[in-house]
Amino acid sequence: MRDSDVDKKKSGAQVEDFQRDEKFVSSDIRSLIASEEKAKGIPKGILNSMAAVESQHSAYVVNAKRKSHKFKTKAEAVSFIKSTAKSGEKNISVGCLQLHYGTHQKNFASVDDMLSPKNNVAYAAMLLRSLYDKFGSWEIAIKKYHSSKEQYSNLYYRKVMKAYGASRKLS
Repeated sequence: MRDSDVDKKKSGAQVEDFQRDEKFVSSDIRSLIASEEKAKGIPKGILNSMAAVESQHSAYVVNAKRKSHKFKTKAEAVSFIKSTAKSGEKNISVGCLQLHYGTHQKNFASVDDMLSPKNNVAYAAMLLRSLYDKFGSWEIAIKKYHSSKEQYSNLYYRKVMKAYGASRKLS
């Protein structure tokens, strides 16, 4: 195979991956999350409940300047994140599980990478699991995932538990 054929195959695969990523819908995100919950030993439905609270399972949501911005494409969201960060805004949350940009961007190759639903979900699951391992409590892990400030974390936890459902018991 010639180098040009390899390049065409690579670029074709990248375009295919990009197109798949652009077409992420709520059910895709739920499925990704369920898989990560199982893989990371997170109680079934917790991360999905967090995504419901954070983004209503939307892939390209950015929270900045105390306002939620929902984009149809990843490219639009990436452009918004970059321009908002460049303007000096510090409080930016990214993707279906609303990862804090300033805190977590260093763990991703790019803004595009951080916004990818697969990466966003995998990282959020790892983060939640590490908080559980550190504190020994899912309640505390969920609260700390959102904020270290009690006034915000308590409200967030109540929202997540409401989405999780009163009939379930968190162990």
